[in-house]
Amino acid sequence: MHLKRLLIVILFLLSPYSFADFNAKVVNIVDGDTIDVLDGYNQKLRIRLLGIDTPERKQQFGYESYFYLNKILHGKSVVIISSPDKDKPYTLGYFKRVIGKVVLNDVDINLEMIKKGMAWHFIKYKKKQPKYDNNRN
Repeated sequence: MHLKRLLIVILFLLSPYSFADFNAKVVNIVDGDTIDVLDGYNQKLRIRLLGIDTPERKQQFGYESYFYLNKILHGKSVVIISSPDKDKPYTLGYFKRVIGKVVLNDVDINLEMIKKGMAWHFIKYKKKQPKYDNNRN
């Protein structure tokens, strides 16, 4: 019985999806607050940047927001930080996108988008944000 429990714990720890933070390569910018990435297992995931909102690409200033995010992220290796939620190792939003913070070279890209005037704070997911992030936005 103890061996079975030990095996379950080992498998859980070795599982690529047992932790919420993961490295990924940005392969597409959808708009100013949504990107597509490939994780370490070549699985494509759509990421919705936590805590920010931007205009859609066809709305006023939407292209500028998209263009800025594309300039800084496309083709780059990033870290995605997302909180585990229910039976998933990360939070999924309404459209089945991973809700997370994107970090490039220790820079919080979500916050960077706000600082550059390309996004605004999106309070819908405020409860999912760490308290530290809420105080910075």
